[in-house]
Amino acid sequence: MTSRLPLPALLCLAVFFCLASCQTGIEPPPEPGILRVTIVANALDTTIVIQSDTSRFSRWDEFYLNISQGRVYGGVNYAPLYADPGLSRTTAVSVNILKREWSDGTPIRATDFREINTKNSRYVKHTVFESYVPPAVYDSLSLVLTAYEVLIYVPKPYMNPIQLPPGTQPQIMFPVKIAVSEGQVTQVNLEILPFKSLSRYRDAYVFSRQVRIVSIDTP
Repeated sequence: MTSRLPLPALLCLAVFFCLASCQTGIEPPPEPGILRVTIVANALDTTIVIQSDTSRFSRWDEFYLNISQGRVYGGVNYAPLYADPGLSRTTAVSVNILKREWSDGTPIRATDFREINTKNSRYVKHTVFESYVPPAVYDSLSLVLTAYEVLIYVPKPYMNPIQLPPGTQPQIMFPVKIAVSEGQVTQVNLEILPFKSLSRYRDAYVFSRQVRIVSIDTP
């Protein structure tokens, strides 16, 4: 003799299997990834000729790069980049590209009187953008890069204004494949030749912005 389930139980089972095998058509959206963009001066670019002096880097030098309007493109669509993933929505940063630190990563302080050279110190790597973006494979990165003056102290102080070459747009476009995964960090590393980017023009320096992507770190 076989037992039968009551009709209400059969109906409940039917509804359960239907829900288990059916999709609602409303899927949760993917979590964003994080795109981080860094910039550092080339370690070998350490001198510049100003008038009759060959100036060498020092702990006091100042060459501020103004970086803004970061965007990562997928075709004609783009995601804006911000300075950090918080709520500030800061779109512009200013970094001293000639700032140096000791080789172990500790800051060089005003009270440090050791000689600074290429063996015991290095240029600081700056994070300029760190922003949530939709997970995707992007095909280019763009940003605005300008500067206004450079201040050199060795062998004596020089302060020179800086301008872009005549007719040059402030925006730089980097055609490059950038893959951002859900919940992961992708880091794009830029490198610039700070001194080789400068050439004398009348009473100022022309800033040719010799900058490139040297690597992309993915999870």
